[in-house]
Amino acid sequence: MEEAGFKILLDQGCLKIWDQRRRLLAKVPCGANRLYVLKLDNAKPVCLVAQGTSTAWQWHTRFGHLNFRGLRQLAQEEMVRGLPQIEHVDQVCDSCLVGKQRRLAFPTEAKYRAAHKLELVHGNLCGPVTPTTPSGNKLFFLLVDDLSRYMWLILLSTKDQAFTVFTVFHAHAKAEAGRKPGTLHTDRSGEFMARTFIEHCVQEGVQ
Repeated sequence: MEEAGFKILLDQGCLKIWDQRRRLLAKVPCGANRLYVLKLDNAKPVCLVAQGTSTAWQWHTRFGHLNFRGLRQLAQEEMVRGLPQIEHVDQVCDSCLVGKQRRLAFPTEAKYRAAHKLELVHGNLCGPVTPTTPSGNKLFFLLVDDLSRYMWLILLSTKDQAFTVFTVFHAHAKAEAGRKPGTLHTDRSGEFMARTFIEHCVQEGVQ
């Protein structure tokens, strides 16, 4: 246990054991014979073991979680030898609910769309990509206007250039569109949460 990173301490007639995260696992007092006896209960694995007190639930498991209406039909038509009559056909199996649940369909369109150009701009810093460009760039800063879907793609060599690139984009976009970006939607990664980046957005009125 000591080689595996556990901490073991003998102090004032008591044995204490901590795990790798220094969580106390055991505290054993010293016995009259100077032995520290720790009584443990062995865990009994239940993997691949079908447990159930009801015969119907056992047959439900044997047939790969077939629904109870199907089991009753098998019994009524005598299609399976030894299968008893299934009465509780309206019960629900928790495993069946988890295994057969479906994911909701993705929405065909967003709940919110910008009404004006540069009202909402999506930004993301992607990379590193291989191989690098001849000029040594291995990242790219992608900006997408939510209304027009117009894209700006700027190549970068390091992440710390994202702030400088955004300031240049902000000035050019405001000059071309006649309005400044309203909201910048990002994944809130480190380059976008830097103090200089946030201060610039606050100064320019960009949310």
